[in-house]
Amino acid sequence: GAQVCSPEFAMATLIIGAGGAVGSQLARQLIRSSRTVIAADRRLVQYERSPLPPEIASLVIPAYGPGGSGVDIRDEESLAHVVGSQTQPIATVWNLAAPLSVESAENPGIAMEVTVGGMEKLLRVCSRFGVGRVCFTDSIGSFGSEAPRQNATAKWLVQNPKQDPGSDYGKQKRGCRELLKRWDGDSRFAVLPGLLHADPLWGKGTTEYALDAMLCATEGKEFVCPVPVDVQLPMVYRDDLIHGLVLLQDAEEDELLEPERGYCLPGFSFSALELFEEIKKVEPGFRWREMDNLEDGAAAKFSRIWPDSVSGFEASRDFGFEPIYDLRTTVRKVMREHKVHLKRRELPRSKPLPPVGASPPYLQGAVDVP
Repeated sequence: GAQVCSPEFAMATLIIGAGGAVGSQLARQLIRSSRTVIAADRRLVQYERSPLPPEIASLVIPAYGPGGSGVDIRDEESLAHVVGSQTQPIATVWNLAAPLSVESAENPGIAMEVTVGGMEKLLRVCSRFGVGRVCFTDSIGSFGSEAPRQNATAKWLVQNPKQDPGSDYGKQKRGCRELLKRWDGDSRFAVLPGLLHADPLWGKGTTEYALDAMLCATEGKEFVCPVPVDVQLPMVYRDDLIHGLVLLQDAEEDELLEPERGYCLPGFSFSALELFEEIKKVEPGFRWREMDNLEDGAAAKFSRIWPDSVSGFEASRDFGFEPIYDLRTTVRKVMREHKVHLKRRELPRSKPLPPVGASPPYLQGAVDVP
């Protein structure tokens, strides 16, 4: 009760990338806890249909660029317009604008502009307008082959800044951490494992194979697996992740004991084979095979580089993060929601990345191509 009266609860949270798989649900959770949320997104354009779910869109304050345009993190004028025009002071900004791992490999130039260039512009704007806290979603893609295979930590990333993450994606995330380290405000970052959800859209990442597999099973289609089926990867169900992100945002600065206030937020780890066994308990007729020329693909390469598991100990110790969902409950929940979509004839589908130069809406966890 007392916390709701604290000064920070009287201030707003700005979410950049609010239309994505993480951003929309982070907005929902913050609104539920009586926070004011300002939503910015490249697809959030004045007088056009919102990319946010209707029940969330009606409760956030929409933020537009000059002339009612969407907010592009690569456009400093657009960011300044949003931050500078709010009547309610902004306490925290979440930067969720980023392409996924395979997308970054396909278009590293654009990914660099969005991820590192965007962060640089955002931090300048936050300094200019006195925003005190910036939170950032890092990724397991930051870990290279030198990283621990088990219980990898955000601290390891901080202590090994010269390690080779093995991808442009990981280098871009590192670039963001370096910018945050030099910034004079309260910066925090969460290292996200693979994100599991039942949304209608997702982009081209590595751990997204699990989303594709559950969708294929629901549709009765054969799944072609792009990662080695015995490789373990850390994942998290979105409800658990969102809870962790809010806990990280709300923690007192002196409670965050990790260097650069960075934390992994894991749920559980599994291999594709373990996933397929769970899927078969729901859809016994599920069929799969490995992709031809498997090892030539970016997803297979990344899956072998990344850790088998990441540590949740630090987040539990410092702000009480404890995930609830496991593989069994997640598979059942996601596939149940897919079946609802199927009955409504609104089956989710993964959409391809737009061509270079098409200014795609890079959002954490979702790429929606008009």
